Amino acid sequence: MIKLENITKIYKTGAFETVAVKNISLEIKKGEFIAIMGPSGSGKSTLMHILGCLEKPTSGKYFLENTDISLLNDNELADIRNKKIGFVFQAFFLLSRKNVLENVILPSLYANNYLSFKARKEKALECLQATAFPLDFIYHKPNQISGGMMQRVAIARALMNDPEIILADEPTGNLDTKTGEIVLHTLQKLNSEKNISVILITHEEDVAKHSERIIKIKDGEKVEDMKVINRKQLYHK
Repeated sequence: MIKLENITKIYKTGAFETVAVKNISLEIKKGEFIAIMGPSGSGKSTLMHILGCLEKPTSGKYFLENTDISLLNDNELADIRNKKIGFVFQAFFLLSRKNVLENVILPSLYANNYLSFKARKEKALECLQATAFPLDFIYHKPNQISGGMMQRVAIARALMNDPEIILADEPTGNLDTKTGEIVLHTLQKLNSEKNISVILITHEEDVAKHSERIIKIKDGEKVEDMKVINRKQLYHK
């Protein structure tokens, strides 16, 4: 599904160059749950931006379902992001002036898919139910619910356009351990039940072990690619 060939990303500031990602090659199959792990400054966030079509590599090729993403223009990249990739971030990024239901519906509005409000609402409720979000709270604003509930809203929002990939950037970073486990359980469940590919970005080994495979990044380079032997399996189909 995803194939990176010798991906390098260089940032230039005046006469200075910073190599954030260096010559990374990897493949991710449809339905895999992988973790990209590394310390701060390792290049994992830059790699996430490339995988999420938020940035283009300086060199190398990125194929998503046999399409060379490296050759697409900004509008085409935005279309890929909207239709194929659901994003979940550490900081949630929910709109404070919108209630839970309105936040989940937003991607559908951006997709300009001409659905009726009724159809959008039904879809949003399905997505919230998929994350086990308590529907009694759908008209609450983000500041009226807990951090764990906000992250489940963010996951539901990511599901709104039926993505093939969920890209989760430190999704448990702002949560306590118990709530973080609930979020990871939700991602495992979506991966298992809906065959959505999950790419989890983390600096924590304990979080990474919830995946099936860990790719370790250090100083912009891939240093390890391994299957998880003792996986922390929270969800059983």
